[in-house]
Amino acid sequence: MQDAAALSIAVIGAGPTAVALLESLIRSRDIIGPDVSLDVTVFDPSPHPWCGHSFAPDRPEALTNTYTNTMSVRHWQPEHAGLWLTANGNAEFAGNKFAPRSIIGQYFKDSAQLAASRLEGFAFIRERVTSLTVIDDRVHLYTQNGGHSFDYAVLSVGRSDKFDPYGLEGQENFCIRSYPLTDALTGVDPDEHIGIIGTGLTAVDLVMALKADKHRGRITLLSRNGLLPAVRPPSFKYELQRFTVKAIEDRAAAKGGVSLEDLVHLVHEELDHACVSPEPLTEEIFPNRYGIDRLRHQLMHIDDDTKAYSILIKTLLVLQDAWYFLNPVDKARAAGFRHIYCSLCCPMPRHRAAGLLGLADAGQLDVVRGVSSMAKDAGGQFVAVAENHPPLHFDRVFSAGSSGNAPDPVAVPLVDSLLQSGQARAHPFGGLDIERTTSRLLDANSRPQPRLYAVGTMTSGAFQVLNGYPVLRLRTGHIAEAMLKHGEESRDRRPTHRAGAVIENA
Repeated sequence: MQDAAALSIAVIGAGPTAVALLESLIRSRDIIGPDVSLDVTVFDPSPHPWCGHSFAPDRPEALTNTYTNTMSVRHWQPEHAGLWLTANGNAEFAGNKFAPRSIIGQYFKDSAQLAASRLEGFAFIRERVTSLTVIDDRVHLYTQNGGHSFDYAVLSVGRSDKFDPYGLEGQENFCIRSYPLTDALTGVDPDEHIGIIGTGLTAVDLVMALKADKHRGRITLLSRNGLLPAVRPPSFKYELQRFTVKAIEDRAAAKGGVSLEDLVHLVHEELDHACVSPEPLTEEIFPNRYGIDRLRHQLMHIDDDTKAYSILIKTLLVLQDAWYFLNPVDKARAAGFRHIYCSLCCPMPRHRAAGLLGLADAGQLDVVRGVSSMAKDAGGQFVAVAENHPPLHFDRVFSAGSSGNAPDPVAVPLVDSLLQSGQARAHPFGGLDIERTTSRLLDANSRPQPRLYAVGTMTSGAFQVLNGYPVLRLRTGHIAEAMLKHGEESRDRRPTHRAGAVIENA
């Protein structure tokens, strides 16, 4: 006879967010239902489970884009990552420091293995999920090798790691994947003129790796907007008082929604409360400097009063809920500032900014904006066309731009199956629509599905502001709590059993 207090859960996708989900499930179980047995099966064909595209083994120049004290897999224990770093001989990276991504990837792996050992049942299946459906309160999930049955399923599939705006995939000397850097930079001649599509943090990683290899050729970063990541300001201890989820909920309840003007007003209230002028922030949101000029200006003024900028970064968690309540017209308006937001809220460390500026001052690095096209000429070189600029020629080109919120292509059949069955509905701004407080999928009739959940790229329209591991791990806490509470309410009426298939231990 099966345990009536057992919950079987499928997790589709084994990236860093899935590690946080395992931890959140265990914590919610311990709080809500200590007698519940958790039986989790994770599906992912990736060769590097728990690391995703960005945290797999790689060169040290692939650096985390945020402090390691924000990378904890436990949303209730921010010091967890630092404790692991210290215990594993990497104490120099703990705290307000930046670590090689591969080290944090190992932290994710170790945390996943420890969490799996604390579950009553765990399996890892290296297969791609092609479809799922809910029948009689059971989630029926299918891979290319068979079917499985669970009480709940969580979609935690990451974004696509391909960015190819000019259709260059497959052409010689074009690298569509920048990670791992070890593979991407294999075969590069030190005198080649390098073009890098994108000006974000991935592009910075590539430049730093080329610099470490003593590359002699010119390096040009290319994009439509020419905005490098901002320079991260000094750490500022401050807790938001006005720009909070509750304040946004209250405005949405009173007005039936939230406007951009409401959000701007709340930001100004926050700055007033902190006795901080909004002027420096306004200059960043409406920039008149770009590329190396903007980088130089930010480095010159990074030790000035940057509290307004620091407060903006702290609004990241709240902006998730703010976007959810924002009316459609203002969502479209706000989308036009996404490149500004990404630049400001995904800043780079000061020492990296100084490294870029050093290369620029030496005449080796440039940033070009207004790029409209790129193709190969008859001689085999890549030629880029940019506004107010003569044609640019490159021997080798790397793609370092973001695919936005496009999901990993392996998840497309799964998403299509959910939409076609009506057990999910598309969000007009991308991804699948979900309930804000629980991350339950909404079906074609706008009803929350208590057995189906999504987090990350799959929720790109509902939670447009996705950047940052702290955002994602907090959502896993909401999911785990909702799942355990629902299980407590219905477990006596729902028999469960383990997934039946060829499985692989973690």
